[in-house]
Amino acid sequence: MSGSVLSRHEMVSGLVPSPLTYDLLVPDGIEAGAPVLLWLHGGDGPDRFVPRTTPAFDQCWAEGSLPPMTVVMPHSTRSFWLDGIGERSAWESMLVEELLPHVRAEHGCGVAAVGGISMGGMGALRVGFRHPERFAAVLAIEPAIEVAAEWDDVSRRDRSYRLGAYAEVFGDPVDAAAFRHNHPRAVMEDRAVDIATSGLAVYLECGDEDLLDLHHGAEALHRRMWDIGLRHEYRSVRGANHVGRTLGPRTVDALRFLGRSLEADPTPDPEVAAIATMADSAHTASGLRRTTTVAGPAGPIEVHEYGDGEPVLMLPSLGRGAVDFDDLARRLARAGYHAIHPEPRGIGGSTGDLTALSMADLAADAAAVIHTVARGPVTIVGHAFGNRVARMTATEYPHLIDSVVLLCCGGLVRPSAEAEQALQKVFDAQASDEEHLAAVAFAFFAPGNDASVWSDGWHGAVAAGQGRATAQQPVEHWWAAGGKDLFVVQPEDDVMAVPENAERICEEFGERASMVLVKNAGHALLPEQPDAVEVAVRSWLTRPR
Repeated sequence: MSGSVLSRHEMVSGLVPSPLTYDLLVPDGIEAGAPVLLWLHGGDGPDRFVPRTTPAFDQCWAEGSLPPMTVVMPHSTRSFWLDGIGERSAWESMLVEELLPHVRAEHGCGVAAVGGISMGGMGALRVGFRHPERFAAVLAIEPAIEVAAEWDDVSRRDRSYRLGAYAEVFGDPVDAAAFRHNHPRAVMEDRAVDIATSGLAVYLECGDEDLLDLHHGAEALHRRMWDIGLRHEYRSVRGANHVGRTLGPRTVDALRFLGRSLEADPTPDPEVAAIATMADSAHTASGLRRTTTVAGPAGPIEVHEYGDGEPVLMLPSLGRGAVDFDDLARRLARAGYHAIHPEPRGIGGSTGDLTALSMADLAADAAAVIHTVARGPVTIVGHAFGNRVARMTATEYPHLIDSVVLLCCGGLVRPSAEAEQALQKVFDAQASDEEHLAAVAFAFFAPGNDASVWSDGWHGAVAAGQGRATAQQPVEHWWAAGGKDLFVVQPEDDVMAVPENAERICEEFGERASMVLVKNAGHALLPEQPDAVEVAVRSWLTRPR
């Protein structure tokens, strides 16, 4: 690739001062449909930003570490790249609603990414986090963000160098609600599940000698993303300041990350598979992952445990075993939690009567596990049918439960007749393999998701017993979960536990209930959106209390 072409353009805007000026950087020989990067300048404006950063693109294109793409560099005031006060100051909306569609229409661009430096890094984070479904990646180099997302908690250190700018964009006095709404950390926390579902690739970095003290905000954002399991790449650059000779190489590093993200190889890596096997063996040999037997009220209960730390008890769906939680248990164990997932009666080494089973029996089984293997009250996670058992356990044994997480929480509002028929077909022993898989897909998976991962693992006799237990116990008895705090993880496409159940929980229980919606997921949820489930659960576990 011999070089690149830089050109200047204008477009009409109804959201910011018009015409809007933007620079366009493209490599020689670029083809229609190539990616587009919205590349946002810092508070010192575009005149220094454009010539300072274009060499990094040329270097990456020449070495092949960045695919050919259209780089769009809009011109702004010291706007923070947000929708501020006053007329024609909707800079964030302009980027998403006007500039990106305009560039795609005029220049034939494909998948989008957003990035920037300093003020531009702040804007890139906000735009990418708020609209993760529109972008493949976000790059934030030394983003100008504060540690605290609440205005009253912002330190003098974090606000000292831009006092006048706050009044320009948030009013005087500062509108605290508007500040929080636009802080990248708050946006990330509000949209964390959507970010995980989208697969947005996030690159965050700052110099450890930043004279504007911006490394504190970047580090705080990184730590919160780390705490909730939101995957990203973070770099604290040794000896780097807010300006100076390190900025060029750091920009190259960010662009190389973008190149890796856009051209990631989806095929399994054999070396990773090998070390995964070795890690599994080590975890089992050390006792980090273990299977034990607990004396239950009606017989032995087989209990799978992974990790040490704060206990999390997980109860599976109708007629399904603890294996459904294997992946989440591994993730929680890696994050420092004690994941406990017992087998229901009739599966594995768990025994006990199924013919006269009651909800009280199932809660007693869960309580026996907690008494034996947990070191105090647990967060109890119930998936689908397991959400009923979780709430029954909290009702009958409130001293054993800290809080309740409901994955797909049905119980009050029934599914459609068609969905109930599909559920019955799932457990129909006479159904053909094709009929069974079609029923699983309809009842448990969002359209287009791979239902074959749940083609087996169904226990008809267990489901029948659990169904009888449900019929014998009024929903009203366990619906309120013993007054414990409730967190609902609701799949958007769930036809079994329809969303109205979750909505009613939040309406009825007010401040002690909250909900997050998971896109592109049905009643199965766990195999459909494992990253989103992990982020949701870990966000709850690390919430302020």
